[in-house]
Order: sequence, then structure tokens, then C-alpha cells
Amino acid sequence: MLIQTSAQTTINAPIERVFDGSIDCQNLPRCFTGYQAIPAILSATTTDGLSLHEGSTRIVQNSDGSKITERIISLQRPTLQTYKLLDGLKPPFSWLLRSASGKWSYQAIDSGTQITWQFEFEMRHLLAYVVFLAMVKHPFQTAQNICLANLKRTMEDSD
Repeated sequence: MLIQTSAQTTINAPIERVFDGSIDCQNLPRCFTGYQAIPAILSATTTDGLSLHEGSTRIVQNSDGSKITERIISLQRPTLQTYKLLDGLKPPFSWLLRSASGKWSYQAIDSGTQITWQFEFEMRHLLAYVVFLAMVKHPFQTAQNICLANLKRTMEDSD
């Protein structure tokens, strides 16, 4: 049982700069500020201390005390990043989710960049599916939209 969310924005900045800014671990806390029960990102680092790269592991510390381990599945500058959450969700999310993954697609348009951020949640069982739809999907999608608005502001203000 899958649940998908999606958010999209257009940023008035070159695709390479938007891509680089969106994968920079230092930018994640200022962009993903959470919403309602969805925790904010407090910090993000790679386990090898290098810049994000395909195959790297990213540790994300959240405002609810969770420490999420993510694997970067694909990183194709400047058009695609995909990642999978491996570990670290706290209840109630750990009770609901079997797995979760994200995909950011970037497209150059006119003098800017269009980003589409899709997230996919695999539920543990039917009850989890119902609870997630009723209580988590909307706040998470709102958090995605806020994140992209924050990224847009960050990228456009740094011109």
C-alpha cells in the first residue's frame, strides 16, 4: 500500500545552482522547517564527510529527536536526486511506515528551474494506510511545499 505526495515550484535561478543548493547538507535545516506533526530538520551530514554523492549515506537530525539514515540512490547533476530512508524513524511514523523514499527532478525552463519533489511511503498495513491518509499526508505535503518555498527564497535572495 503506497501513498505518494508531491510538491513543485519554479525558482528564478540557473539549474546547476539550484541543484547544488538543494543537495547541500547545510541548506536542509533552513529549508525543511517541518509543519505540525512533521518535524523540522536540525542538521544533516554525510557519514564520509564528503559532499553528497551517489551511494553516500546522509544522517538527518530532526526536531523530534529522530536521527534518520538516508541512502543517496541516484545523483545526476543537475537533473535528479533520489534517496531512501533506511532507519531512524520514531513513533508514530515507525509504526506506520515500512519504507519511504524521495525523488527530486529538476528541469531548466526559460531563465529558471522547475523542481518537482515526489515522496513515496509504503505502509505497514491497512490501518497504517488509513491513519497516514487521515493524519499525516496533508501535513507532510504542506511541509514539502514550505520547504520548496524556503529553497526558492534562499536561491533567489542569493543572486
